[in-house]
Amino acid sequence: MGCCRRWCGLGALPVALFVTITLSFVATYIIAVKEGHVSAEFPYISDTGAEPPESCIFTLMLSMCAFLVFCIVFIRYKQVAEYYKMDALRVLGLNSWSSYLGYLAAFGMLVVASFQEENVGIAHLIGAMGTFGGGAVYAWLQCLMTHRMQSGQANIQRGRVLHVRVVLAALVSLCLISTVVFMVISHKEFHGVNYHLNGTMHWHKGDGGYEAHLASTASEWAMGFLYVFFFLTFCKEFQRINLDVHVRLRLREDFAFLPERQALNGAYSDEPGEVHSGDGGVW
Repeated sequence: MGCCRRWCGLGALPVALFVTITLSFVATYIIAVKEGHVSAEFPYISDTGAEPPESCIFTLMLSMCAFLVFCIVFIRYKQVAEYYKMDALRVLGLNSWSSYLGYLAAFGMLVVASFQEENVGIAHLIGAMGTFGGGAVYAWLQCLMTHRMQSGQANIQRGRVLHVRVVLAALVSLCLISTVVFMVISHKEFHGVNYHLNGTMHWHKGDGGYEAHLASTASEWAMGFLYVFFFLTFCKEFQRINLDVHVRLRLREDFAFLPERQALNGAYSDEPGEVHSGDGGVW
């Protein structure tokens, strides 16, 4: 019973994101390699979901991940807004901006899932920039918020969470820079046949820029998982959150035959959904 109560709350959302995105990456990689669409040595994540049948799984599961990211960002925003409603100057401004970037990352993930690079390359690239770029800035803003919130209510555990988030945000940023830099270098040194010829994405050692290509792809894979690990740091805080949804029943005036009308009107609140934090605070 204790284990069920521990994981059946909102703390399960980051775990669900980690499981879903891991299954997505592993499944599409295995299928793409088996079908001969990509090389086994660290293809780009998008390459593993560019061709059918793996593209179908990639679209479905990455869309689910985008929805989970949106939910996590929204709950984090409401959590901080509820707990620090009297601290607008120090926290709430950052909270709003970080939520916008989190939504951008979620929408970018949805674009990446919907527009494969083989079909609409420009849209896919813009989506990837929104996901990784927006996600990196979101992580740093969350670190800054955690620092400002812990300065007023410092404790050892909250400080450890801050350190973990700073390390993860720094690694995400380094991987993002590494991915872009080595991608540019590898394409400048590439002198082989069309990289995407006939629906295959094989980069051979003799094509030039092979080492830089592997450095870029490995950095992208690391960045993707580090990005999800950052969301996992919200698990413990989310376990102390109750999400209440209030329903407002609209009754037409000509429904006079309902004897329970007055009771129904009083039973439902006019307030929108609210997020209530427990006594443990926000990190």
